[in-house]
Amino acid sequence: MPTITVTCAPLQAIERKRLALAFTRQLKALGAEPAHCMVFFNPLTPGCVFGAGMPLPTVDGDGAALQFYLRITLSVARDAIAHAVLAEGLHRCLATHYPDAFVYLQFDPILPEQVFYSTGAELINAGNPQGTTGP
Repeated sequence: MPTITVTCAPLQAIERKRLALAFTRQLKALGAEPAHCMVFFNPLTPGCVFGAGMPLPTVDGDGAALQFYLRITLSVARDAIAHAVLAEGLHRCLATHYPDAFVYLQFDPILPEQVFYSTGAELINAGNPQGTTGP
C-alpha cells in the first residue's frame, strides 16, 4: 500500500484532488494498484521551515505554494530505478503547475509485513497475500 504524504502550503480541495490523481497515476505506472495508493496532505504554515536560520516563504506573491515536501512509502522490493522513475514523475506533476517551487522527495522503504489495514471488522496484514492475519 504505497503512500505519499505531501506537506505544502494549504491547497484548495480541487488542487489536492488534481495532485492526488496525478500522483496515483505515477504509482500505477510502477504497477501499484490504484485503490491501494494513498495520498495525504499536511499544511505547511508560514514560519515552519527555515534555511540558514531564516524562515522560508511558503507561498509566492500570488498565493501559489513555493515548497513541497513529499515522503513516499513504498515496498522494499522497489529498487533504486523505480525510486528514480517515480521521483521524476512526481516532480513533473508538481513542476507543471508550480514551476518555481522547491521540491523535496524522501523515500521510506517498508516491508509489506509492517503494514496493516482494515476495511471492516478484519485487520489485514499487507504481507499476507491471502489477506488473513492467522497462520
